Amino acid sequence: MKAVQIYGYSKKLEAHINDVPIPRINKHQVLIKTNVAGVDPHLLLAITGKVRIFDQYDFPLTLGNELSGVIESVGEAVTDFKKGDRVYALMPLDTMGAFAEYVVADANIVVKMPKHLTFEEGAAIPLSALTVVQAFDVLNVKPGAKLFIPGGTGGFGQIAIPFARSKKLFVAVSGSESSRHLALSIGADQFIDYQKQNYVEVLKDFDYVIDTRGVSEFRKELRILKPGGKLLSLNAVPNARFAIQHGGFSTMQRLLFGAIGMPFDIAAHLQRKSYDFLYVQPNGKQLKNITQWIDEAGIKPTIDSTFAFTQVNEAIAKIAKGTAQGKILMTIQEGETIT
Repeated sequence: MKAVQIYGYSKKLEAHINDVPIPRINKHQVLIKTNVAGVDPHLLLAITGKVRIFDQYDFPLTLGNELSGVIESVGEAVTDFKKGDRVYALMPLDTMGAFAEYVVADANIVVKMPKHLTFEEGAAIPLSALTVVQAFDVLNVKPGAKLFIPGGTGGFGQIAIPFARSKKLFVAVSGSESSRHLALSIGADQFIDYQKQNYVEVLKDFDYVIDTRGVSEFRKELRILKPGGKLLSLNAVPNARFAIQHGGFSTMQRLLFGAIGMPFDIAAHLQRKSYDFLYVQPNGKQLKNITQWIDEAGIKPTIDSTFAFTQVNEAIAKIAKGTAQGKILMTIQEGETIT
């Protein structure tokens, strides 16, 4: 079968399509024939090695975090799936593997897709949906509170905005003017054109900020929070609380996280606010629960662009630009037949 791989970390955003054996499943796993895979910013961290603070990869590494496809076979202990089921999943970020014609996954991270979604729409769901659920859990969101998502018009925002509205939150987002209609159409209460407006001068007394931009926006985001407000970053730096809550890290990693996160913790504490970091993890139960909401609400993500399997490097270049309005996807070509 074909798989998209890298041979090591590199500043050059380039991957290769290789022939690799079709993986075998154990009794608790399923084999998925991949239809479509999502292309997300985490790939940039994986390729360049910036993710090494969390994960140490073995090479060659098959890239890809999320996918939609059809169950090809199931392990003898698997009872929730059968051959032919339409499914999607977020792969573990420390192993990845979604950019392949066939993917092995633990059955407990795989979920049946809502019937109203195409494979393209389904592949746009798992990473964003699980990030939303896990972010809201960390923030412990309350109805009536105010949430700001800078740059909230991409794949994450398209799930986060309607989900936040379903939890009765006031939602403000920022983005380019071309994203205004999309943001408002999916439920945003307020839109900030970052090219014309400084959100620090427009927004105040917010309860939560979910940061998608990273370190450069930290102090500005902190300023718009009211005392007691919470800033959760998806793209800045981990801290000691993150290491404690998630566990599984070495002593060296825990010390490192505490050290690099300390300036952020102190800055937040001095303003009577809090700082947290999230590194999303696969979770079948959480994905199944939000899938039910997606199904009932009829949520359909907006697709920015779809690339062929052979265009993987063009897809990676597109995500690196950071200008997508919606999800970037890659179709997976037909592979060899399993006999």
